[in-house]
Amino acid sequence: SKGTISRWLKDLQLTPGARKRLQGNIKRAQERGFFKFNKERTNRVLEENDTALIDGTKTVGRLSGRELLLVGAALYWGEGTKTVPASGARLSFANSDPSMVKLFMRFVRKILNVPEIRIRAGIHIYDSIKTDESKEYWAEVTGLPPERFYIVRQVSKASKRIRDQRLLPYGTAVIRINDRKMFYRLCGMIQGLTKNKT
Repeated sequence: SKGTISRWLKDLQLTPGARKRLQGNIKRAQERGFFKFNKERTNRVLEENDTALIDGTKTVGRLSGRELLLVGAALYWGEGTKTVPASGARLSFANSDPSMVKLFMRFVRKILNVPEIRIRAGIHIYDSIKTDESKEYWAEVTGLPPERFYIVRQVSKASKRIRDQRLLPYGTAVIRINDRKMFYRLCGMIQGLTKNKT
């Protein structure tokens, strides 16, 4: 037993070299155990993340018409223009996330029933971004023809020489619809969300 061995070896004196080797062995054993624990923990966390991601995707499922209406209104609430410019009321939605832009386009077409010819599109890009590549990219995302996109080359003073231009390789897409009634209808949807109570 450990107790017996301890009594046998209690008076044993180790040389400095032996002590050093023993300490090295203990340290290596601890490191191996630590690395193994870290690896197992990392794998477990990755598996949990994947499971949670799949679960979240299944929870949403396929959007109904009403759900798409609510999601579209919420997207515009977060990323759309709510103020009326001097030129008049119009819808203007801007984002650099292709998935979000694609979902908003579904809302525009299926819920707002906007005719294709009335959808205007623009791209805000850095000077380093190639115009043609950006147009082709956002045309693919939105389903709009490349020639429909106007280009704005603009960098704010706050982000000049500070923000990494590689973060927006194709710029930011802007979807515009010049329709006063539709603007106020969408503002009404947002108002409906704010007044909704659980």
